[in-house]
Amino acid sequence: MNSAVRSPDPSQTRSRQSGARLDRLLNNAYAPALTHISLVVLTAWLFGLLLTVPFWVAFIPSVMIGHRIGILLHEYFHGIPFRRYRHNLAVLSLFEGLMLMFGLLELVRGSHLAHHRWLNSELDPARGTFESAGSKRWPDLLLAHPAVQSLIYFIDAVRGKKPYVRGARILTGAALSVAVICLWRQFGHPEMIWKTLAISGFTSLVPVTIRGAIEHHSYLGDPNFANEYKVWLPMFNINRHIHHHLEPTRPWYLLDFKTGRPLPEGHYLTHWVRVYVSRDFVLMQPMGGAAPGRKTRTPRRKLDNPGAGKEERQAAEDRPIF
Repeated sequence: MNSAVRSPDPSQTRSRQSGARLDRLLNNAYAPALTHISLVVLTAWLFGLLLTVPFWVAFIPSVMIGHRIGILLHEYFHGIPFRRYRHNLAVLSLFEGLMLMFGLLELVRGSHLAHHRWLNSELDPARGTFESAGSKRWPDLLLAHPAVQSLIYFIDAVRGKKPYVRGARILTGAALSVAVICLWRQFGHPEMIWKTLAISGFTSLVPVTIRGAIEHHSYLGDPNFANEYKVWLPMFNINRHIHHHLEPTRPWYLLDFKTGRPLPEGHYLTHWVRVYVSRDFVLMQPMGGAAPGRKTRTPRRKLDNPGAGKEERQAAEDRPIF
């Protein structure tokens, strides 16, 4: 008796072929253009809104766009889009000026790389935020806010206590911000100064803080070091956060979920409440060998990359090694 040979489903074949083509596209040498183009489009969209739409209408869309611009700039923190790290730094300096950050983006860059190096340990720059959030005293709760912690961190960086934050780059960012202010006034749009400051400030104070709460907080005893979560609106895969910490130099378009059950969308908001209001969520476990209580010396030399060892010279020219 002859058995019938089942022919392959054409739709499944097309799907596999499309997946293979997409995989080749995302892994070729020109794939970083996705990051560059996305950054340019979002930036043009943001300033187009601020220039042409009443501010009360443009505010919420502008904050959402500004948040995603920050997520894309995070790729440049890790030296992903350009092979030479100094080229990534040039992009960051440009946005220091455009977004009127006055050097704060350099502070974020340095503290973020330190966060990766000493994730959730006592040397994690954000740990002061998490520890103060556990107090019930209102001065401690105020101190716990990331904006206040960033100010304290900024002061320490200026005083030379954070060697991976470069003072010269802070001054450059401040100078470029002043230059952009002068250009807006020269071109007859002084209103763009306060509009840009409002968007940058609110984005740093609210959306970034909300996202920071869900990324590394959970119930007491959770053995993991980070959360994965679903989002209502795409955020360049930063919600695939475990993979990002496992491979920090992997571009956003190649990140995958590493758990079978990412946190549902609603947790994006409720996590902040459980960290800073009810305070029943705590900082998650350190990643790898860094553990609370373990003594680790802060690097003395000024590096683009905290944690760089014998390859630090090459890393300064190419990209951070983590």
